[in-house]
Amino acid sequence: MLGLSSSFEKVKLWLFSSDLVLQDKNDENCGGVHSYYDVEKKEYEFLYPEITGYFLSTIRFIYNFDKNPKYLALAKSSANWLIQIYKKYGGIIMGLDSDKSKQKLAFSFDTAICAKGLLDYFVLTQEKTYLEYGTVLIKWLLNAISDDGFVAPYKNIEKNQFEESDEVWYKKKGCLHIKTVMPLLQLYQISQDNDLLDIASRVCNPFVRYQNEDGSFSIHEKNKTVNLHTQCYAMEGLLYAYSITKNDRYLKSCEKATDWSSEKIQKDGGINLWFNSRYESKASYSIAQLIRLMILIDSLRSQKIHTKDVSKLHSFLLTMQISNSDQRTNGGFVEEYYKTIFGWRKKQKINSWGSMFALQAIKWYELYNDLEFNSSIEYIY
Repeated sequence: MLGLSSSFEKVKLWLFSSDLVLQDKNDENCGGVHSYYDVEKKEYEFLYPEITGYFLSTIRFIYNFDKNPKYLALAKSSANWLIQIYKKYGGIIMGLDSDKSKQKLAFSFDTAICAKGLLDYFVLTQEKTYLEYGTVLIKWLLNAISDDGFVAPYKNIEKNQFEESDEVWYKKKGCLHIKTVMPLLQLYQISQDNDLLDIASRVCNPFVRYQNEDGSFSIHEKNKTVNLHTQCYAMEGLLYAYSITKNDRYLKSCEKATDWSSEKIQKDGGINLWFNSRYESKASYSIAQLIRLMILIDSLRSQKIHTKDVSKLHSFLLTMQISNSDQRTNGGFVEEYYKTIFGWRKKQKINSWGSMFALQAIKWYELYNDLEFNSSIEYIY
């Protein structure tokens, strides 16, 4: 089993030393981050703006522990690439590869993550260009928010209109969109614009329409399916909002969801991604998210009640980290285990956002006993 520091250093090395992030200054997409590395195909898959936003926030977090100027230089390339994407397409598109359909829709959730990434880069450097474009993305996002606080999932760029579709879960309004409050609240802290605070509260308040009596969050309103990943997104938004508004309803909602999750942890330390669904898998990204949330919530309490849960989840998460001599995979985290008629199998994809979430989860686990909520929550991504 890898040690704590070893696991952290290995995933950090994978993020910066593999070809996950384009670092060729002569490439027009320099700074863009790939979605994952496909072990079987031996290639990196599409460039993903949303995950590039997460990468900027990850660098802000890492810079606390390793003030390497190379990280800031790479972050600047990533921030500039996101601005370039926005200027070219009029929104934050899903991705870049041979599939042109990824360039036709601009997603509200992705826009929020990229806005936070740009604001995080501004916090690191105080370069106003990135505050300006973070604000531009937030203004774009505000157009997707209805009076009742629901967020339109995406904008059809060709039609220049916001839409919703039943085609796939992320094209529908869902609990995941509660996380879009994070850049709004971050900009509020910078600008003290009370309108942003009011709108963020409006987006948080529909949590009651998603949260079930047992504490779980349905993926969509009036739907029995629970997806741990989107539930954690909702909790991240609510917990971040609590840190600024001190609205106890948000904290209590997160505590209920955390307690429900605790009951779902299995003997091996894993937890399913889907509930009330035919899909059966355990994903690195949702497990890392849950570890982070449990640690943050425990940091608010005088007594840590999730110590055993976090330890089990952490041990299971480390089984998903690759350790070999291949620079393209070493240190990264596989996307998920999935169940087949032959048993559990590892998905042969080294996942970018799962690895970024895991990096923070591992570091916070190392700091578990000394983590302070107010000084840590601002770094969650």
